Amino acid sequence: MMERLKNTDWFYLSLMLLVVSLPFSAGMISVAAVLLFIVSLFRISQNNFRNKLAAGRNLLIFASVFLVYLFGLLICRDWKWGLYDLQKNIPFLMIPLAFVFGPQLSARKSKKLLLIFALAVVLSALSAVVLFYGSTRLSVLEAQELGFVHHIRFSFQVILSILILSIPLILAYSEMSLREKFLRLGGGLFLVLFLFWHQSLTGIISFLGTAFAGGVLLLFQINGRVQRMLLGMSLMLLILIPSVYLAYAINRFYDLDPLDPTSLEDRTSLGNPYTHHLENPQLENGHYVGLYWCEQEMEKAWNQRAEIKYNEPDQHGYQIKETLVRYLTSKNLRKDAAGVSQLTSEDIRNIEAGISNHILARKGLSLYPRIYVSIWEVDNYLKTGYANARSLALRMEYSKAAWHIIRDHFWFGVGTGNWKAAFDDAYHQLGSQMEPEWYSSAHNQYLNYWVKFGLVGLLLILSLIIFPVVKTKAYRNSVFLLFLVSMFLANFADSNLETHVGGHFFVFVYCLFVASENI
Repeated sequence: MMERLKNTDWFYLSLMLLVVSLPFSAGMISVAAVLLFIVSLFRISQNNFRNKLAAGRNLLIFASVFLVYLFGLLICRDWKWGLYDLQKNIPFLMIPLAFVFGPQLSARKSKKLLLIFALAVVLSALSAVVLFYGSTRLSVLEAQELGFVHHIRFSFQVILSILILSIPLILAYSEMSLREKFLRLGGGLFLVLFLFWHQSLTGIISFLGTAFAGGVLLLFQINGRVQRMLLGMSLMLLILIPSVYLAYAINRFYDLDPLDPTSLEDRTSLGNPYTHHLENPQLENGHYVGLYWCEQEMEKAWNQRAEIKYNEPDQHGYQIKETLVRYLTSKNLRKDAAGVSQLTSEDIRNIEAGISNHILARKGLSLYPRIYVSIWEVDNYLKTGYANARSLALRMEYSKAAWHIIRDHFWFGVGTGNWKAAFDDAYHQLGSQMEPEWYSSAHNQYLNYWVKFGLVGLLLILSLIIFPVVKTKAYRNSVFLLFLVSMFLANFADSNLETHVGGHFFVFVYCLFVASENI
């Protein structure tokens, strides 16, 4: 028994635990990463320590990203946030060292790890779908709340899994059994559909950009004229179709009702006066939210039909009257007794659930609700400056503050841990309407690096990431190259490498491909 335990490959089992944890549990990710590091230390001996350091020098270069944060502490004024920065970036130190000190992985084991990871992602995605349709959720936009890890980070895992399943299918199709072809194709198609159903715009944009990059790579590898022409047309469509759809969504949003203040009716059907808030710039489906208000009728009619009363909060914490007004407008109904009477029982449930527009109450595969919300957020933000609790509008505020800080700390940044005070000051100086509870750093990894370490630090970190890839020629692996493309694009929309799940995920995949041979 003891001999069997001694001969067990605990390093490989720790890696298996990590890949299974990534799409399922943020807590287990930490456990697996620590276990992986501890197990790797037991593989060190006095005789092989220097050899391992020499063999793993490329990963040590990559691990130096953590040292940038350490050097940034030299000018740290807020040690609470400085230590927080170090804690978030521990994966950049711990996982590369584990791969340096641990045993060399064979190509077979590395490929098996990737397939186990893809299977775990498929099961996690399938679980989210089952949980959603088995729940009382009324909008597919709420599906993101049922995932096991943050939906943006999970979308990147989905993209990598699609690459793991699809690229070997393309490159080695003739060598695969019918069963393997079926499983890879079925799993890949399911994940593509899931990605669009799950509605993470960051993930979708990253996927489309990665697919385009993959198509360009393939274009240089195929020789047939007809095949190259068909692929070229497909790439053009990959750009054209999303662009046309986005233009359609924007035009649909701004297909406004004609507005003539002199022709607006001033009485409801019950004879009560209307109030027209012409100064209100908000729109819902091209209809003006501020027109045709009779609050006394609206409140009475609503309270007679609904369980959650007019001044009580909906399931998202907003007062019912705020949600009701937007929902009525979205259906081109007036804010009076007649308008409320035309709501169906399903509409009532939607409003009580916090759904502010009838088009958002969809449970099928439709990307329009997510695009609509994003357009609405930007439109409302540009008109009012209000960004609280609105994802895209918040990102615009964060980026504006980041550039404000960069202007004064262009070359060397504010230092590790000092970003919190720098952003707080920037919001005050810019006169932001955000509540302090929504203050945050830039949801853009490159801007975050620039704020903390300046342009010098940003370029240094990018060099520490890119150099080992070039040195080891790991970029020749199509899966890894396209994974890097997907993360490069995604990091414009979020600071993924400084999140718990995102950091562990990126560093693990990076180390696996750089350290392993011939995956």
